[in-house]
Amino acid sequence: MSCVFLQSPRARPQSRKKFEATEVRRSSRARSSVSYKDDFDELDSFLRRRRGSRNTEQGREYTGRIASYEQQQCAFRRAERLQNRLDPENPSFVKTMVRSHVSSCFWLGLPTSFCKLHLPPREFKMVLEDEEGGEFDAIYIGSRTGLSGGWRGFAMHHNLEGGDSLVFELVEPDRFKIYIIKAADEDVHESEPVDEKADGDKKGTNAKDASDQNDSPNVEPLKGAKRRKLRGRR
Repeated sequence: MSCVFLQSPRARPQSRKKFEATEVRRSSRARSSVSYKDDFDELDSFLRRRRGSRNTEQGREYTGRIASYEQQQCAFRRAERLQNRLDPENPSFVKTMVRSHVSSCFWLGLPTSFCKLHLPPREFKMVLEDEEGGEFDAIYIGSRTGLSGGWRGFAMHHNLEGGDSLVFELVEPDRFKIYIIKAADEDVHESEPVDEKADGDKKGTNAKDASDQNDSPNVEPLKGAKRRKLRGRR
């Protein structure tokens, strides 16, 4: 018995498409030479200008002294005592400085309640006057209740540092009189002045209370050991 093997037909190879050589289209513009060599001189000078402008125009790094918590508290209490001696007809408040107030962005936010009561809700020019009479122009932004342009000059001129306490007295609708208490100069071991009037009133009140207690008919009689001790003295 003979076996017959059938062979599958072979696939014919496809003919490749032939492309005719044609001339490459070129632009009519003049050819300019391209350099792939990196030249960073102009970029470096630009970055140096940006860094310099940030340090000299926009802000500065904090270079002041660091006051302790006790020194900051002493400065704040001194500022409150100074505020109590001001004209009560002039609105005033005490503000403790933080680093963002005296370096970096130089933005000084004011108490919102004070601004709503005594300042208009718009942007206008204010004068900042120090204790020696020096004047600095600043911009008050009513929508953000704070001082912007011009405050930086005041802070840098007086070398304000974090922890300093400032008393702001509104002497005119567009003028702040500012008193500065330096926190880093505070001696925390120095005894604070005593208000003699308040101390005298306190002593008088204590003496009166003691007298009223002795004259009261409802005073509880002495008992036990204290009563026997008094009898022995008689």
